[in-house]
Amino acid sequence: MSYTKFYFRPGAGDNIYTTVHLFPDERSAINGRVLDTKDRPIQDALVLLLDESHTLLSAVSSDETGCFAFGPLKPDTLYCIKVYKNDIRLRELEIRPD
Repeated sequence: MSYTKFYFRPGAGDNIYTTVHLFPDERSAINGRVLDTKDRPIQDALVLLLDESHTLLSAVSSDETGCFAFGPLKPDTLYCIKVYKNDIRLRELEIRPD
């Protein structure tokens, strides 16, 4: 597993340029969109990522285009995504590796 992290603190008037080199990684990610029944994006839906024992791993809100993302994810691991908006569960998606 490769891992890159750095810290920076800009000063007044600084113009910072950086290059980050990433190495091959076996981990995965999931990107998705939350849409209503007319295929319109739903903003600020609560999207939860859980493991197979239903332990909460992460939570995000969908953006103005309904998009959300989680990662990195471990290969060959079962995950569950739950989506909520206004206290109403919209959809539950279980992801099983091939």
